Amino acid sequence: MRRKTLWLLLTLLMAIGFPMYASRVAAADYTQGMSVSGSTATIWFSSSVNTSWVDVHYQVNGGTQQNFRMTYNSGLARYEKQVTVVASGNVLTYSFTYNNGTPAYDTPTFSYTIGSGNGGGGNPGTGIGSIPASSIPTPTGSGAVSLKVMNGTNGAYGDAQIYWGVLGINPANNAWSYLDLNGNLIAISTALNDAAGHLTKNGQNYANIYHKVSDASWVNLPKITAGRLFLCVGTPCYIKTFNDGFAGPDINNPTDPNQNVYFDFVEFTVDAAGYHGNTTRVDAFGFPIQHRLVNRAGNYDRTVGEPETETRAGLFTAYSNEVPAAFKSLGTLQAPYRIVAPIHGSFAAGGANANYFAGYSGYNTQDILRCDNSVTDASVCAAINRHVYTSSNWNNVATYYQAAPANYYAKFWHDHGIDRLAYGFAYDDVNGQASYLEVGDPKGLIVRVGW
Repeated sequence: MRRKTLWLLLTLLMAIGFPMYASRVAAADYTQGMSVSGSTATIWFSSSVNTSWVDVHYQVNGGTQQNFRMTYNSGLARYEKQVTVVASGNVLTYSFTYNNGTPAYDTPTFSYTIGSGNGGGGNPGTGIGSIPASSIPTPTGSGAVSLKVMNGTNGAYGDAQIYWGVLGINPANNAWSYLDLNGNLIAISTALNDAAGHLTKNGQNYANIYHKVSDASWVNLPKITAGRLFLCVGTPCYIKTFNDGFAGPDINNPTDPNQNVYFDFVEFTVDAAGYHGNTTRVDAFGFPIQHRLVNRAGNYDRTVGEPETETRAGLFTAYSNEVPAAFKSLGTLQAPYRIVAPIHGSFAAGGANANYFAGYSGYNTQDILRCDNSVTDASVCAAINRHVYTSSNWNNVATYYQAAPANYYAKFWHDHGIDRLAYGFAYDDVNGQASYLEVGDPKGLIVRVGW
């Protein structure tokens, strides 16, 4: 009789929304993290199960624990709680209690240091956010933003083994150019491939437009159009320059000299309206990248990319474990150098999955993955890749990638991106889902090479 009475009481409490906390029950059905803008930190929790409420329990610098019911953000498909944290270096420790239908579960406790740029929970230690915004030098001369490339390989490679180079159009004369360490844009040419200090591989000469992390702490980046920051680990990349452009790495070409080079890149434009740039997984994943942008007014400090808690080896393993069978070979096709996008693997014309999207939208699979030819409308292309094309709400993030056919390669990078943002296909910026940073008064751009 007493047991029945207790059961009825528990049932009543749950019916009116009183949380029944289980003690330290581990679960793998959620992702969580932290994003910081100015003095405000947003703790977030995204569930993949039947969750109707989430409570957050947090402390700032070991102070009194605060407990709040989190607010659901339908646009980002996650629960959020904003915390005002006035100083870089403050430490937030936090945990969650959430329900899965009737039962409720407690998560482990996570720690985040404000300014770390981690964004994905865990103990960030030192990293891209360890540089105080106030210490970033204000660009001088023609510089529009101060640029720093960081070594985040945790000892796998030294600073002298990480190469970077910027190529883009100089808006002052519309010439394709590269950036030197003095902050000047130097026009490229065909002759640059054979100039003093050029690179050579397999009997071919290539332009040496690279610097090492060990060469400089900060470099002035002037205004530039269609800029790319190439990041190469172990060796430089091998890029041919011409009078009117350059030939970047081609992962579709088996004889390309960069096939056995670890490389990645960030793309950006810096103009009168400010800085506009992003990390990208549209073609491939080479290694984790964090991309941080800070403005001069001191009210914008954001980081996108993969969290510093994610390792390269861990991402390769997670990719193999998490994507459906049709997508697994993308992680082995050009391993250990990269995970390739579907269009560069078995989803290309003639491949085993060349007709993967057949019957869903009426469009060609290759056009869908490239967002070109018959699928040039950005919203249409995004809706098909996200498998919401036949639904009435293309902007509900919670419904993305919930059924096949969908671009599960892109889904993976969102699942493993800071704030679940990523550029997984060409129009992944539709509905604000891309790992994109933009501010009108840029001061510092920090790019960290992870491993």
